[in-house]
Amino acid sequence: MYYRRKLLLALIEVFGGNLKRTDCQKLLFIFCQTMGKNHYDFFPYHYGAFSFIAYYDKRRLSELGLLKSTNDFQLSTSHSFLKEIETNDRLALQALHSQIGYLRGKKLIKKTYLEYPHFAARSKIVSGSFTTDEIKQLQIAWNTDTQPCLFTIGYEGLSIDAFLNKLITNNIAAVVDVRNNPQSMKYGFSKKSLGQYIENAGMNYIHIPELGIPSVMRKGLGTSLSHRSLFVTYKTELLPKQDDSIKRLKKLITENTRIALVCFEANHQFCHRHTLVEYLHNDKSFKTSVINL
Repeated sequence: MYYRRKLLLALIEVFGGNLKRTDCQKLLFIFCQTMGKNHYDFFPYHYGAFSFIAYYDKRRLSELGLLKSTNDFQLSTSHSFLKEIETNDRLALQALHSQIGYLRGKKLIKKTYLEYPHFAARSKIVSGSFTTDEIKQLQIAWNTDTQPCLFTIGYEGLSIDAFLNKLITNNIAAVVDVRNNPQSMKYGFSKKSLGQYIENAGMNYIHIPELGIPSVMRKGLGTSLSHRSLFVTYKTELLPKQDDSIKRLKKLITENTRIALVCFEANHQFCHRHTLVEYLHNDKSFKTSVINL
């Protein structure tokens, strides 16, 4: 079993074996922030810090018979996972229980908002839970920049939650998937699920496969030299045939002001997205700033 799932089960155990959905998310979030480890990553969502991976694990643990198939996070086993986690994590969970006590619901949400205001940026309940002055203090941590900008980002090494957090941190309005074949073994990054997660997080998802590189051309890649050769072919032979797709991309940039080109590689120099940006810059009328995340 993944260690993170043992931690989730241990957390539920420490807090009495049954936690409501939002309470569990907030307690798990506080624990991860306190420990400084991304056992789970989080992003700003409707009720603050949220993890899609935690819900994925909930479904899997329900299938394994360790959690009940209910909306809440409720143990269905008497086995103690608290005894199976590392000592420092066990002590930290117990300390968290002592610190939090029976703080739940709106009071627990308010605590996390005040201590981690960035994660309140997309909340639906801020206006009804805080004073005007408190909201102004929260907003200091929110990125509200609407200056036009083209971002590029690779999801290599990121969970879906960390990926969404990067997008929201930069106030990105739309994501343009430039993979030719948007399938991934990594949870959350195949086209259908990625599109749903991005839309749920309040951004637009657009797939332009014509701006990708066919998989047959990427076979055997492994050196910077072979990458450079591929990118030269992409720039000189593939992109000149994609005028309509390039025009569509430019229109999306104009309409959304802040968009992100997404592909797999973390290093943009080893991804065709950097060549695509160079191609855009060949047009002297293209003045949009570019940031590689």
